[in-house]
Amino acid sequence: MSSSNRVPNEVWEGILSHLYPSQLSRMSMVNKNLNVIVSSLKVWPRMFDAAYGPEAQLRPLMCIPKTKSSYMMFMCASSLHVCEKCFGLTGYNADKLYWLPLPIPVLLPRRSTDVIKYVGDRFEPNWTIQMCLPCRQGHISDLEEPVPRNVANCLMAWTDLCNKYPCAEKTRGLLSLRRSNFLANELDAFNYMRRYFGGDIGIKAFKTSTEAYDAETEIRILWYQLQE
Repeated sequence: MSSSNRVPNEVWEGILSHLYPSQLSRMSMVNKNLNVIVSSLKVWPRMFDAAYGPEAQLRPLMCIPKTKSSYMMFMCASSLHVCEKCFGLTGYNADKLYWLPLPIPVLLPRRSTDVIKYVGDRFEPNWTIQMCLPCRQGHISDLEEPVPRNVANCLMAWTDLCNKYPCAEKTRGLLSLRRSNFLANELDAFNYMRRYFGGDIGIKAFKTSTEAYDAETEIRILWYQLQE
């Protein structure tokens, strides 16, 4: 008998309540018992209601019979467009990829008494979860991302800054530098862009279209439909 079968479901539910949806989906793959427990958690229908509205119906949306695992399956399938923190839905055909929920590191508590740290036999020093732009912007102030090696603490002309970081021209707080033609401190400008676009991942996604994300989500939803 596995250890998950010996632990009462109520205890597992208490432990799992501390985890993000992507962490829960990993837990559901440990064994059949945990899959049943995780897929039955109330977080999945609550996440569905927050993303699609309380009036939305799962069955017409998926065209499959509704089961206890259906909410989890659908939210996992559509996770590229749903924020794990606010459960907000970023629709298809967004202007640029940085508007969509993107993976950003979330540090685990360092005290062993806080929340579960082990998933299976692996220990993760940090987790990556999908956050929308507003949530990433709020989260980035609490997260100390290391400064990339190619970012220097020196003055740069506006044209040089834009050549190195094309998103600078779309960063509202930096436009005064363009009008005044002042020299900009590259490190300060980078940190401002990081906050504006929700971290390094947002800066990298500035030029990327959402077309691939939209297509992958449609394929994933179709795949989950076929599993029922």
